Amino acid sequence: MNEESLKLNIDPHVHSEDSFDGKEPVDLILEHAEDIGLDAVVITDHDEIEASLEAKDLAEEYDLIGIPGVEVSTKAGQVLALGVEEKPEKKKPIDETIEEIRELGGAAVIPHPFQRTRHGVKKKKIEDPDAIEIYNSWIFTG
Repeated sequence: MNEESLKLNIDPHVHSEDSFDGKEPVDLILEHAEDIGLDAVVITDHDEIEASLEAKDLAEEYDLIGIPGVEVSTKAGQVLALGVEEKPEKKKPIDETIEEIRELGGAAVIPHPFQRTRHGVKKKKIEDPDAIEIYNSWIFTG
């Protein structure tokens, strides 16, 4: 297997109309992901997983990899749970949420870190995530 075959283009943090800050239905999100050449898109609505499970089930129709997820509210801020098919309990301590995400077979990602106005996790609370988001659309849109 060559190095090029190991690369995937994935947007792991997309909100559907099921989130207060999303506007698009699942099918339109998947269609757009396919049009721009993504391999996968993870719908991570705020404390809601239904649209993400729908997207996982429909992904193949759009030549995409189906990856479910959810953005979980913790006591310290928000955490993306990627690769889970059930949502972790919200409002728990962040370390317990990360542990639960892993027990569900997922990866815990800190989105928009340090941005308290967006429920980002403070630096001193980030101890053991699987990844940290370093780029998202708000860099350009504010």
